[in-house]
Amino acid sequence: MRRALLTGIQCHVCRNNVIRSFVSVSGVTFMPLASGSVSASQIRPPPLSRNFSSQHAKPFSSKPSDNAELGVDPVPEKDISEESVKQPEKPEEHIPWYLQDEVEATTSHPLRKHQLLPPLPENPPPILNGLLEHISVALGLDDLSLLDLRKLDPPPALGANLIMIFGTARGVKHLNVSADRLCRWLRTTYKLRPDADGLLGRNELKIKLRRKARRAKLAKSAKSTLTAPDDGITTGWICVDVGTVEGGQFRKPEEEARKVGFVGFGTVVEGTRIVVQLMTEEKREEVDLEGLWRRTLEENSLENEGLPQPQAEEPPQEAGDIHKPSSGTPANISHRVSHAAPISVNYEQRRGISTGSRLYQDLQEGGFNYAPINPDGTIILTELISQSTPLTSLRSRLRSITPYEAIYHLGQDVNDKNSTTFLQKFYLKLSKVPDDLASAQRIKLICIAIMLHHPGYGKSDLFKVAQEHFISNYDVTRTQFLEILDALLSFEPDLTSDPPNLLLPAADMELALQIIDHVGLRGIDLLNSTVWMILFVGASFRAPVYPVRDLIDAPVIGNRTPVSLDMYETVNRVQTRLLKVKTAAEIQLSVDQYMRLLRVLFDHEWYSMFWEIWEEIALVGMPRVKSLYVFLFQLHAESDGWEGWKSTLLNCIPTMERENPPVYVDRELAEAIARCIAIAHPDIMDRVERNEPSLLVRLWHRCRIAIENEVASSGAQNPLTPTIS
Repeated sequence: MRRALLTGIQCHVCRNNVIRSFVSVSGVTFMPLASGSVSASQIRPPPLSRNFSSQHAKPFSSKPSDNAELGVDPVPEKDISEESVKQPEKPEEHIPWYLQDEVEATTSHPLRKHQLLPPLPENPPPILNGLLEHISVALGLDDLSLLDLRKLDPPPALGANLIMIFGTARGVKHLNVSADRLCRWLRTTYKLRPDADGLLGRNELKIKLRRKARRAKLAKSAKSTLTAPDDGITTGWICVDVGTVEGGQFRKPEEEARKVGFVGFGTVVEGTRIVVQLMTEEKREEVDLEGLWRRTLEENSLENEGLPQPQAEEPPQEAGDIHKPSSGTPANISHRVSHAAPISVNYEQRRGISTGSRLYQDLQEGGFNYAPINPDGTIILTELISQSTPLTSLRSRLRSITPYEAIYHLGQDVNDKNSTTFLQKFYLKLSKVPDDLASAQRIKLICIAIMLHHPGYGKSDLFKVAQEHFISNYDVTRTQFLEILDALLSFEPDLTSDPPNLLLPAADMELALQIIDHVGLRGIDLLNSTVWMILFVGASFRAPVYPVRDLIDAPVIGNRTPVSLDMYETVNRVQTRLLKVKTAAEIQLSVDQYMRLLRVLFDHEWYSMFWEIWEEIALVGMPRVKSLYVFLFQLHAESDGWEGWKSTLLNCIPTMERENPPVYVDRELAEAIARCIAIAHPDIMDRVERNEPSLLVRLWHRCRIAIENEVASSGAQNPLTPTIS
């Protein structure tokens, strides 16, 4: 349409105005071309020489000139008429395009930014510049970066005076070929002996690729898939240790190096060690080795700057003394500790004092009646963060203690920064790191507190801090996004309320959807199995339920709680839409994610969809291993209400041996199958006593024999012995 519009307009000025009208919409200014006169008789196409050579102006520019506006000639009409009278018109000579002056390109090629060489560090070794140029130009590796680890104290495991280079290969073959050529170039040019970990030789790579293709072809003909996750070829990571080269070593001041009376072992390292990390793009993003070393450098530089350190805690007192609590008074959370999320407990032996009753009494008087107390009455407050503790290990430190201690160390609320020793040291370290790292660590702290169900840390606080992080244009990683999403969609059901509160509040879901919208604009992949699974579980009931029309006096049947039919249908519609999204986006779930999905469907009594998902596991080519069958039968053995699908469940038993690999009935499976048979057929014992010639009785005897065989070998008690005569 635009081509027909422009060709239909024969007047050059009209065509010019049409182009300006389109361009002005996008915010780009079109520079007007000056002509000799504005009269209609003298209008003619402007010569190309004035446009490119004399004015040197760009046809399209993001900023208008000082005296040019859209559709306005910068020269007044009087000056134009006087100039036309004084100077007679001379026909300007036409200059062809190949004789015109070239205009410098304003934008570089988009691929050029991936091939930029990183700046050299201070006092580089002589080989470094040539090595970077060879890696970029001759080998064709992209996104080169360099980390100077020479000042790292203590030095890394690869050695002191270390310089690490990172490069991205374009594929597995390019990775192996580049590493092989780099080693050959170092041997021939600099007479070095590089060591490449993970490098396959030229013939070895060809042979393994050929064998892999042959196995894939055989598997395709047999209608199966290759299930080996690591074939030794597609690791995507080769570490080339160039070795120690001359020059560039980091030397400390002589007065620090020459210490009187120092006795040690080994020799002083002379020279610089260079290591080249070659990875594919996917492996580099997954491992994030560069980010790990950068954070180590930042923490090490802060520790070696001589900044003021927090005051050390008082030494442990002798037995009989009393530990004095800190001056702050965190919120009373005794009524919420029972709902804390399960955290791995450190079972190492701890030493305490034997004055538990006095301690507990003093803490109650001071408002510390929620402090963690061991069964023997001792109070232990583990030190979570010290002078040498990096901020990145915060999560592991909080998970190494009990929920009681973790909630205590987190203080009163999100604004509390000094009520506990942990918070004092944490925020002191936070003030010395870059702003983006400080914001990310604060988000992680709030996420941990929310997952522990700390009453002083709310989801609105997390959303506010995350919003400040986004507005500051800090980086948002996939891991950070998933942590925020998990925290916002975390929910502990309340079965004691009337009616029971089993569904996530709509306000929490709205906050999570706003976070998803924002990170989607940042380019983070949202259509993946992890995000989909979090949303599906977040929109579902958090306990086994069954629908009823009238909730008044509705009983609890087994472990299932009654919910209103309207709410049940609303949740079912949301789940149906999410399942359609999964099918349309072809989202592939893992075995653990399939188990979570099956449990949610079973808890909602959606048995038809439950068995569709069970069949889908086989249709997508995923082997249904023993753990899936154990989960299937144990799930049905936990509750009843599925008796209408008992034939479908029992038909899964003959299909186990037809799986690839086959699944055989052992003691664990036999016990779960026997419990399911007892629920589906309560008269099974009468049938066994009558010795009926039925398939069900033969299956019961098969389970009994499998259990007895393992009991005889292990010496345990047969769980079916008291019930079978």
